[in-house]
Amino acid sequence: MPLLALSPIVSVKVKHLWKKPSSSLLYYRRRIPDDIKPLLEASGSPWAGKPQIVISLQTTDPKAAAPRIAKLAEQHDKEWEQLRNPSKARTLAQGEQLLRNRGIDPAAPNADEEALSVFFDEIEDNLPAKVQDNLHEAYEHGISVNPKRDIDPHLPPVVATALQIAQGRREFTLSDCLDQYIASRSEKTAKSGKIAFGYLRDFLKSDRALAFIRRQEVNDFVKWLRAGEHNKDGKPIATTTVQRYLNCINAAVTRAIKENELNIPNRFSSVDIPDMGKDVQKRIPFDLQQLRSLHHGIDEWVVVKGWDQPRCIVTILAETGCRLAEVTGLALADVYLDDDTPYIDLKEHPWRSLKNSGSARRVPLTPRAVQAVKAAQTVANGSKFLFPQYTTAKACSINSVSATLNKWIRTRDSLQGAGLTCHSLRHSMKDRLRAVQCPDSVQDQILGHTTQGVGARYGQGYPLDLLAEWVNKAMGAVRG
Repeated sequence: MPLLALSPIVSVKVKHLWKKPSSSLLYYRRRIPDDIKPLLEASGSPWAGKPQIVISLQTTDPKAAAPRIAKLAEQHDKEWEQLRNPSKARTLAQGEQLLRNRGIDPAAPNADEEALSVFFDEIEDNLPAKVQDNLHEAYEHGISVNPKRDIDPHLPPVVATALQIAQGRREFTLSDCLDQYIASRSEKTAKSGKIAFGYLRDFLKSDRALAFIRRQEVNDFVKWLRAGEHNKDGKPIATTTVQRYLNCINAAVTRAIKENELNIPNRFSSVDIPDMGKDVQKRIPFDLQQLRSLHHGIDEWVVVKGWDQPRCIVTILAETGCRLAEVTGLALADVYLDDDTPYIDLKEHPWRSLKNSGSARRVPLTPRAVQAVKAAQTVANGSKFLFPQYTTAKACSINSVSATLNKWIRTRDSLQGAGLTCHSLRHSMKDRLRAVQCPDSVQDQILGHTTQGVGARYGQGYPLDLLAEWVNKAMGAVRG
């Protein structure tokens, strides 16, 4: 360990610093821990099979070498920690690769008994001495050994997984299934998958192996969700939501069975949901008078308290028919007020996805909507988000703004007890457009619905100024 000269009279030793006798360059040299060596091999690391890491620091100056060493040491500490505690999906992949590196086929580990025997010997040699002694004593006295209890806990996760595969006792669990599923899906779909599998694990009270889940348990899981036993409030989950969760789980299990060649049935296929669809509650739109009451309530609020983000959002919802997430997740750059036809540009963002490809669109703004957008820009106070109270670079808090708006709407004069929500405003815009006999294809483009037919996929759609004519005509009746 060479000395690092800090001054003519002060020197310190620098860990992992090494100088070759035949070279003036300095090197980073670090011994690879024994437990990491097989993990490097399984991960395909360039350092696999080597006793230590040696990297040229491209300098002869110890002072310049010191920060580079610190950075490399931090990098390797992090990499080794990830190898010691990998995700379940990565553990499985690396466990299988470790077997292949030993000449063992994970799908047929008994095909090469000699390679398998060498692998077992290697596993035993790397166990702690006390564990080896206990195993030998058990063998001598004819005492059965439980690998899951007596061996696996003393091995790194990847090596333990490789041993389980080699011994034919690897259980493909719900967590394994979920990990593989979300790795191949969008962030939005992955989120639904996590919720669905979270409920399932809560119901089963364990991370159950797929092979040991019974069909009756799946049916009971459906009843459990419908009875509201998944939460403290006892609020049941709607049949359509239960179906969505089951579809997600079914897709994940189907994929797992196919990709991992599991010889098991899919217990989540074609599950019957009692009274499917009968609990669906039709969205009640605002009628003309209720829309006027809503705008009156907004105006009163603004006169007394001034514009705030919730009142800006609800105004834009009422005047555009957009979805709540579409408005709440707007960036300032999505707003175009200086064009001949003011509009908002709805597109995907890292913090807010869109429902489907047809949801990406330009929506014209009425004069009242323009007023609300300008107020929102002022309230945003320089943020890149139009509604920073509810939107960050990571997420868009739809549940929060929805609860705030719904509570406020239901306490306005003439709206109490009407069962109206902020989403009802989207249905109201549909009714307003129908009332002025707006063509269906124009309605679809304004609201982001998919127009049926091959012809609908041709061209770029209706011009923005034409859309604006219909929206202003539709909302003109509200203003009388």
